[in-house]
Amino acid sequence: MKKTYIGLTCLLLLALALFVALSFYGDSLERWHIKTGSFARVLIGDTTHRQRTPSCATDSTRAVSQAPGQDFSQTVDTARKSILFIGDSMLEGLGPRLAAYAEENGHTLVNVIWYSSTTEVWGRTEKLKEYIAEYQPDYIFVSLGGNELFVSNIRDRRQKYLDNMLSQIGDIPFVWIGPPNWKPDTGINEMLAETLRPGQFYLSYTPDQHYDRARDGAHPTRASASAWMDRVCAWVMKSAAHRIVLHRPKAARTTCHTVVLAPAK
Repeated sequence: MKKTYIGLTCLLLLALALFVALSFYGDSLERWHIKTGSFARVLIGDTTHRQRTPSCATDSTRAVSQAPGQDFSQTVDTARKSILFIGDSMLEGLGPRLAAYAEENGHTLVNVIWYSSTTEVWGRTEKLKEYIAEYQPDYIFVSLGGNELFVSNIRDRRQKYLDNMLSQIGDIPFVWIGPPNWKPDTGINEMLAETLRPGQFYLSYTPDQHYDRARDGAHPTRASASAWMDRVCAWVMKSAAHRIVLHRPKAARTTCHTVVLAPAK
């Protein structure tokens, strides 16, 4: 009888050892269709990646992060667009390059530069809505934030203006180009990234993007701004929420249809 108990005990120990081995090494036995067991997860914890997405990105790919249930497999909209590009003085460098893209791809473009403007300056007025009514765009680019890099308590002071701008844009597809920081900001990029939907915000301040600066140390040089716009347009075609045709132009442009507003007070 004692030998019988010893034999049963040995069989049970062997079965347990086999079960543990299969639980730990199930992945390497995939050809036998054995899944990783739950017993190993109990012993060593679930090894499934649980990395938390940072509130603001560390590289330009963050701007294309996908929301649950959102389909980014859509094809590019090949229709010719009437584009409105509004923003601050960064448009001096970005505008002509986008104009070259528009000309190359059959779009029309109007740039509206409001010097020294911010989300507050635009958001406390109805000017954006007025320009939309005047030019009837079916695609909008926005470049704002460079004058708000160091605003303290930015959500308390700017969120309502940003929301008003988005309300004025309504259902028109758009892309917001974030500022090309020369120093870390106090929250403008994070506010934009968390307010806008995936595929609507291009994060310009990332370690993999370089800017040559003009004498003021803030604005990119004309060549660097053109390269910046090239990156934005490539991203729009590949990863924007609403993709449009923006093939790289064969020629540059130095002029474009531009409306200039006096510096904001």
